[in-house]
Parts: sequence; structure tokens; C-alpha cells
Amino acid sequence: MAGTNPLNFVRSVPRNGATGVSRNPRIQLVFTLNVVDDSVWINNKNQIRLFRGNTRIGINVIRSSDRALRRNIFVSPTNTLSPLTDYRLVILPGLTARNGMQLGETVTIRFRTTSSGSIPEE
Repeated sequence: MAGTNPLNFVRSVPRNGATGVSRNPRIQLVFTLNVVDDSVWINNKNQIRLFRGNTRIGINVIRSSDRALRRNIFVSPTNTLSPLTDYRLVILPGLTARNGMQLGETVTIRFRTTSSGSIPEE
């Protein structure tokens, strides 16, 4: 049964337009409804992309088991990001809430990494 409450994007941490973002960020995406329920999770993990220019960057899309965080999705790149580089995180319109409502629009969050935070060479 689909609900009537719309699904909306609330905010991200870091925010859109942020600079000096960690090269190993844990990006928090906050929505108005539950987007991590088992019934929608497989779909939602595939509705988020990270790009450097037109190059897609590997990410891990994570949910918390904490009930208080059921409106949150966390995204981390699989590798350290490049220094002083612009990235864009894209949330596709097919992201779906537990009540069946879809985001219905593309949300883009742009950020620039810091120059520091390099990983030690082995």
C-alpha cells in the first residue's frame, strides 16, 4: 500500500557546494521518509552515483541499523578521493521510500576535496 506522504531530500553532510571535504568522506544523505527498509534497500543502493567529471567513482552505500537513522543513507568512496578536486554525488529519481513514494527528481550535491588527508605510501 503506497503512502501519501511525499519523499523529499532534506540535506547532505557535507552540504551542496562544500569545499575542504575530506578525501575519505562519509557523506550523509537525509530524507523525509524511511529509505532503508528491506523492501526498498536493494533499489535505493543503486540510485546513488558519485562522479569526478564524467567518470563514475566507486562507492559503498550504507544504511544504519539504528531506527532513528532510517531516513539516512551514508555514502563512502571505495578509494581515497583526489586532492582539490570537484565531485558530484547524484541521487536518481527512482529512490523510493518504504511507503512506495519515489523521489521523482534528480538531486545533485557538488563538493570539492581538501588538499590534505593523503594516505601514507606503502
